[in-house]
Amino acid sequence: MNRLMALLLALCSVLLGLLVIAYAAAGGRAAPLPHPEFGPMQVGIDAGELGAPVWAAYVAGIVMLGTMWVTMLIGFRAGHWIHRAVSAWTVGYILIFVILMWSFGAYVAGDTTIVLGFTAPTSLLVYGLSLAPWIPLIGITWKFEDAYFGREDQARFDEIVAESKSRRHSPLSGED
Repeated sequence: MNRLMALLLALCSVLLGLLVIAYAAAGGRAAPLPHPEFGPMQVGIDAGELGAPVWAAYVAGIVMLGTMWVTMLIGFRAGHWIHRAVSAWTVGYILIFVILMWSFGAYVAGDTTIVLGFTAPTSLLVYGLSLAPWIPLIGITWKFEDAYFGREDQARFDEIVAESKSRRHSPLSGED
């Protein structure tokens, strides 16, 4: 548990550091451009400077996914299968994220395909990154009690309660 908490602190520190650097570098100062046909819509950005290199998006995204991974693991017993399943799911989720970033680069360059009715980056968002969190959520919900508070823990808890009751009702306790 201490290692997970230390890892969570490190990931949050990296994310905070990226935010401070982005703020100091005046990141995100570009303005959106209005759509030529539909006024309320906006497309792209003007020639303003975004203030951050592309690798910063990768680092920030992976750090946020790492934070999500660590927070899902906190409290679960290390030997339980849900612990390994969440770790495996996180690796897959990070791969989907990297593929999304790669496909977005191809989309910006004008080289994209239609996948399940959307452009490749949109399909990855709709069918990949949006639906994928339900997988560990369902697994964790289904096995929460066993993965978090197993039979051994329940037996120890019952033992402590029984011991407490026996002390409370013993003649030496001073209580009736």
